[in-house]
Amino acid sequence: MYHPRLYGGFYEMGHKYGALLHKNKVSLPEMTKSRSDFGAGCYEELRHFYPELIKEVRGFADGMQIKEALLGAFIAGLAVYDDSAKCSVFAFRNQSSTVVGRNYDMLYEFKKITESSLIAPEGKYAYISQSDLFIGRSDGMNEHGLFVAMAFVNGTVIQPGITFHFVIRKVLDNCSTVEESIKVIREAKVTSANNFLLADKSGHMAVVETAPQATTVRRPEGGENFLYITNEFKTKKMMPFDKGGIAWSKTTERNQALYDRLKSAREIDVEQAKSILADKCVCLDLKKEKFGTIWSLAADLNTLKLERAEGRPTMKNFKPDTRLDWWLKRRERK
Repeated sequence: MYHPRLYGGFYEMGHKYGALLHKNKVSLPEMTKSRSDFGAGCYEELRHFYPELIKEVRGFADGMQIKEALLGAFIAGLAVYDDSAKCSVFAFRNQSSTVVGRNYDMLYEFKKITESSLIAPEGKYAYISQSDLFIGRSDGMNEHGLFVAMAFVNGTVIQPGITFHFVIRKVLDNCSTVEESIKVIREAKVTSANNFLLADKSGHMAVVETAPQATTVRRPEGGENFLYITNEFKTKKMMPFDKGGIAWSKTTERNQALYDRLKSAREIDVEQAKSILADKCVCLDLKKEKFGTIWSLAADLNTLKLERAEGRPTMKNFKPDTRLDWWLKRRERK
């Protein structure tokens, strides 16, 4: 897993990273014409959804010494064709804190291209986030104690639009609360079906179930103080847009294990969150499919304490990530 530190203007951040890839002779894989055309359509949607981010794409392309249109089509449409990710995410509200946990499950071969980044765009919020795609994000926690993570759902329709990577990027850059984040997600013309789990330091939390056909929000019910997602829709409104077919990833078993652990807990701290993520019923290790958890994170949104495991999570391989604290102190000194 790579650990970039990116800060400054959008163009500057993109150029720095793109130039590094060019120096190391990294090139984009070739795309078929159909994928290129679809990605180009997605990139046009991204221009409208988050115009400022286009500066970063342009800087990245200049740094790599490739055409912006080529890079834009590649990153903007990639997630639609990459439907292997199967994830588990939860949030738990204590009396004085909110704690979150996340497993990102994917083909093991993707471990070599994952990254955990400190990102601090000029005029935006700073955050720690993880991804398997540069510029776009898969999850993260920002300086205001806002957390967001996605989980793939096997939907019935795809369309040119905004992939989850860039929905999450806009949320982390711009939002400090769950309600602000919901508004951003609702405004996105999404390419495909996903669950987004949101939580903030005030204890608010929500799951946004999204698909090209519809979007709905669900919140804790029956006095519960937790939420969780795997790879299926839960609301009656969204179930028709979930075609299933992913039992091999143990989504139902993970779903039940999360519920059982969260329902029985009175309080959850970061240590207990790590224990849930490492639970053999939550963490995937499918040797035949060469598929499993390739990163995990547990965080306290009130203290901004974050620990991450790179590879299959165990209680011993979570390491503290202090880069956000470093950046906030550095910014204060200026």
